[in-house]
Amino acid sequence: MINAGRNAPRGFTLLELLIVVAILGLLTAIALPGYQRSVLVGGRAEGRASLLQVAANQERYYADHLAYSSNADPFATPAGAVLTSAGGLYRVSVAACPDGDIEHCFVATAVPEGRQTADTCQSMAITHTGLRSASGDTVAECWR
Repeated sequence: MINAGRNAPRGFTLLELLIVVAILGLLTAIALPGYQRSVLVGGRAEGRASLLQVAANQERYYADHLAYSSNADPFATPAGAVLTSAGGLYRVSVAACPDGDIEHCFVATAVPEGRQTADTCQSMAITHTGLRSASGDTVAECWR
């Protein structure tokens, strides 16, 4: 007589594997959008840091030359008209205020690049007075 318990197949059935795959798919579908949003919101910190650094450099340049520079990185050699953030997520440029000239006021604007373009904050800006602005989302949300 053959012992049925000894020769029984071991492992998972196809139905059990399908259930596991379905559960993993459902968990991924729920978690992935939240994770992607967190990555984009975290990337904004790089844009804010770049803008604040550019604004600080502009003030240092103003202290030396009594005028602001149209270069985003006026102390670099050669000076860069546009600055790319450390991680490459933002491109920062400097321009004169709409109602003034570059000697007396500036607006530094950070525009997302690469994967950061999927963010709801389409751009962030700061002026010579420290006034912050944003497009695509609220100022409070983009500068949070």
